[in-house]
Amino acid sequence: MRELKPVFRRSWALAWAMGFLALAPLTSSAQKAWTLQRCLDHAFEHNIQIKLGELGETSAAIGTQSAQGAFLPNLNGNLSHGYNFGRTIDPFTNQFVESAAIRSNSFGLSTGMVLFNGFQNHLNLRRAKLAQSSAEAQREIAENNVVLTIAGAFLNVLFQEEFVRVAEFNRQATARQVDRMRSMVAAGAAAEFDLYDVEAQLASDEANIVSTKNALGLAKLNLVQLLQLPAAEADEFELVRPSDEDLERSNLPPSPEAAVAFALGSFPEIRQAELQVEDAFIGLDIAKSGRYPRLFASYNIGTGYSGASRSIDGAPTLEEFVLGSLVVDDSTSYDLVAQQEVYNFITTPFDDQLSQNFNQSVFFSMSVPIFNNFSVKSSIEQAEVNALRAQYQLEQTKQTLTTSIESAWADARAASQMAVAQEAALVSAERAFLNTEKRYEAGAATAIDYADARTLFDNARVNTLRAKYDLAFKSRILDFYMGKAITFR
Repeated sequence: MRELKPVFRRSWALAWAMGFLALAPLTSSAQKAWTLQRCLDHAFEHNIQIKLGELGETSAAIGTQSAQGAFLPNLNGNLSHGYNFGRTIDPFTNQFVESAAIRSNSFGLSTGMVLFNGFQNHLNLRRAKLAQSSAEAQREIAENNVVLTIAGAFLNVLFQEEFVRVAEFNRQATARQVDRMRSMVAAGAAAEFDLYDVEAQLASDEANIVSTKNALGLAKLNLVQLLQLPAAEADEFELVRPSDEDLERSNLPPSPEAAVAFALGSFPEIRQAELQVEDAFIGLDIAKSGRYPRLFASYNIGTGYSGASRSIDGAPTLEEFVLGSLVVDDSTSYDLVAQQEVYNFITTPFDDQLSQNFNQSVFFSMSVPIFNNFSVKSSIEQAEVNALRAQYQLEQTKQTLTTSIESAWADARAASQMAVAQEAALVSAERAFLNTEKRYEAGAATAIDYADARTLFDNARVNTLRAKYDLAFKSRILDFYMGKAITFR
């Protein structure tokens, strides 16, 4: 069974709905009837807010993983392939080369990491873990909101069904009185205008049935919509009703202190506000880290290939060439001949160049903040304001929670007193009605007397029913604030 976790509501409308949760049994007497637990299971499976809360947790977990990765060095590979045209520089010999087209390749790996950045990596990791815990608290709040909403709608249907039964009972009682009055009029024992009064009451009761059934239909439609079921199922939507014993409640706590103590220590709204305070102070530390220097390290390895790289192929050969001529006595000319070695060049093979051009480099760099246009100072001041705001918000959340619990306890106590008073009023109203009914049948009371007594009795029954449910609602709100399971006895 899915357990309801405590949640602090800032609206008593939701707190009122929380009381409904106590009234639904956990087993069904009919196969098609919906228990509250079945409604909750269905809502948890299909509700969009819960799914968004779960996605928030997943996103926060990814953020934590990313923050952990900041402690690791990065690793990048690079590869290039290109052609150079015209006069260019060989990237490996650093000499000018002229060619129609020179092919070049480069291959390398580079890695680097932050050695010190003012402890920002550590602070960011702490902040990411806080965000993950906050997302969990937000998901719990979303779940509890769904539980409260579904529970309220569930019990509203039960309320309206109860009112329909009361209205039908009243109509049946009035119909019997109409039949009796018609017999009395026919026998001359009652005036005809008395019959008119009773028939008017019957018409009013029939109109009340229509009204209560319309309210029941709307209540069912609301629950069906919350469960994201087709609206066409509303008419045939059946719920399991609680027994009278399930509605009974006594032994209210003598004071709200215990509920306040528990709620302040466990409610997800409080936990989330506390996490926001811690996050704000981490933000302050991150802002202060802007005053520290930064130290980085990097390492690179690489190699490459150039189409302009050449090597000698075989032994050189000697070739003669004429340098010029020498003229002697203005008549004799001699050629000046010289010899030189001629080499045959080939492009250095790809594999050879990869080993020949292998290179490594290591770099260390440091950045020292000297003046940054007061940006660090402004960031620190803003972070201090944020930290103070988070502390105030936490205190406000605690105060609002305490006030709500104290009001819940006062409401439950008042509801208990009202339930006792309405029970006594119902006994008196029933006794008065039965006495008036006997007198009316004996001709000692008028139709107006009978109608007045009947109205008082009907109102007493409705008020007693309301007081009974109200006590059950509000007493279990206290159970909720105290971390008790919302169950039946």
